[in-house]
Parts: sequence; C-alpha cells; structure tokens
Amino acid sequence: MAVVLRNRFLLNFCAGVAAVLAFSPVWAQSPEIKVATWGGFYGEALQDAVFKPFTKATGISVRIYHHGSNYLPLMAEAHRGDPPWTVVDIERAPLTEGCAEGVFEKLDVELMLGKSASADFLPGTLHPCGVGAMIWTQAVAYDATAFKDRPPRTLADFFDLNAFPGKRGLFAEAEGNLEIALLSEGIPPEDVYDILRKPGGVDQALAVLDRIRPAAEFWRGGGEPENLLNNGRVAMTTAYTARFLRPRQGARRPVGMMQSNQLWRATYWAIPSGTGRLVDAQRFVSFATDPERLAALSARLWFGPARKSAFDAVPPNMKEDLPTARRHFHDALQIDTGFWAEFGAQINARFRAWKGS
Repeated sequence: MAVVLRNRFLLNFCAGVAAVLAFSPVWAQSPEIKVATWGGFYGEALQDAVFKPFTKATGISVRIYHHGSNYLPLMAEAHRGDPPWTVVDIERAPLTEGCAEGVFEKLDVELMLGKSASADFLPGTLHPCGVGAMIWTQAVAYDATAFKDRPPRTLADFFDLNAFPGKRGLFAEAEGNLEIALLSEGIPPEDVYDILRKPGGVDQALAVLDRIRPAAEFWRGGGEPENLLNNGRVAMTTAYTARFLRPRQGARRPVGMMQSNQLWRATYWAIPSGTGRLVDAQRFVSFATDPERLAALSARLWFGPARKSAFDAVPPNMKEDLPTARRHFHDALQIDTGFWAEFGAQINARFRAWKGS
C-alpha cells in the first residue's frame, strides 16, 4: 500500500511540475511577430536599429521575411483572414491598394504614438493604413572632376548639353523622368502632376527630354548609376541619393550630388487585417517610428526620417546632407503613386517608343 501511495505521489508531483514548467516564462515559447521587409543593406540596418532593440525592450522576438516588393502572398491570405505576416514594411502604392481592399488595419496614429504625434510627421508620410518611417530620394549625381570649375546646380543644368557636356544617365522607365523634365522648366512641384494629367502634358515633358536623348544612357538597378559614373560612361545621371551619400567602397571617381528638386518616396509600416497579434503589431509600429529609432536608422541608411523630431536626433555631421534637410527638401516632389498606377502603362508605352526613336 505504501508503494502504491508513493508511486501515486510521484505521478502527481511530476504532473504538477510539468504543468508549472509549461506555463513558466523560462520554458514557454517566447512571443513572436513576423515582419516582412526588404533585405540587403536596408534589412541589415533595420536589424541593428529596430529589430534587436525592440526584442531587447519588449521580449518579443522578430522573425524576418524578405518580400522583395512582392505582396501577392499577403493579398491572397489576408482576404481569408490569415495573413502570413504581422507587420509589413511597404511603399505607398501597394499600401493604398491594400487599404482600399481591406487588407490592412486602419491605424489611429494619435492613439498609437501619442497625442499630437501626427503633427510631427512630414506631409505625405502618414496614411490611413500606414505610418511613415524612411524617406528616400532620387537626385542627380555627377562627375566632380568633369565639372570641378562649374558644378551643376539645378535640373536645368542637367538638360543643358552645351553648358554641361557629356552623357546623361536616365532611369529606363517614364516614372521620375517626366517629373524632372517639367521641374527643370521651373514648374512648381505642386503643379507637375496637374500638367501631366492634361492633354499635351506628357508631350511637354518628352520635348524637354528630347534635348538629351542623343546623350542618354539608361539604367534600371539602383547600383547602375554609380557604375556608369565610375566607368566614365556618363557625366551626370539620375540616381538614388543615399547610395552616394554613404561611404562608397571602390569608388574610382569623385562624385558630386545635386539635390535641387529631389523626387521622394516613403516607406510605411502597416498591419495586415486579421492578424492574431494586433496589440504586439501596434507596439512594434510605435517602437519602430519612435524618433530615436528613426534617427538610428537614418544614421545607417542615409535616408531621411519621416518625423521632424527624429531629424533633430540625427548625428550633426550628417544632418545637412540628408535628403530631408531643409535646404534639399523645400523644393522636393513626392512621387504620385496614384498617378502612375492609373496612367503608368500607357505613358510607359509612349516612353519606350521615345527611347527607340
């Protein structure tokens, strides 16, 4: 009888220990969110500036997925109420499309980030379904040796082959090229898309581009403009600004940046509808868009932070070169993704014909 009681005690004891261990913070599976973003240098910077500090501060681990701008898995699964990711790092065009289709949660910035937080964000960096994080820009990079006596100052100089001779690098699609063509004519940024929507607006932009068509070299990948300059194939090129602001390994030619009338886009944090970790997702978005985190990310990427207070926290030696510095950003133009979603196909068909002319 004593043996039976002792065995029963041991069984009950073991069962009790197992129950305690199952709910112990040491043994229980730690909470986790799934964050989809881009890879490469950008993803590495996020890891150091946002993901690791978030886990350290909250105990919530971050599983990273690289979407490569392919949001189809999200769009498909979100309609079934089972999104594959908890939080998504996304651009404005797919964010707007997904928001209209109910793919993303509507976000209350004041509730998530604090009263009056929305006033701290630069215009165009808040969205009903997304909170802005980073601003990246396109400007003009040029061979500093070729123009050491008289560097280009405006987009009008980019289109002037007589005063500034040499080949020109252009993005291989219409987006961005039509905008800088009109801006070079002195058209205010706020009027550019109104003109492009009007009959003859695209013709007006292409007529400006005609001036440099014989000298044009076309690029697609973000690293190509640097190669074009390094190899002496162009004297000036449109380019993604941050690639030339960051320390450049293996650069063979000194390069200058002309940041007048930049074109800019923003990244946004969004939360897929139906996520089972809504509170954790909101907590992450709040953390990732905190001024201190945005400043830390800007310092690694040389992108501009979406919040004004974050710019104040950026290292002093970087501030004046960042794309959101006042001297660069006051005449910048935000790419209208809605315009390109509506008219992009037909305009690009015309642009391809222009390239082949």
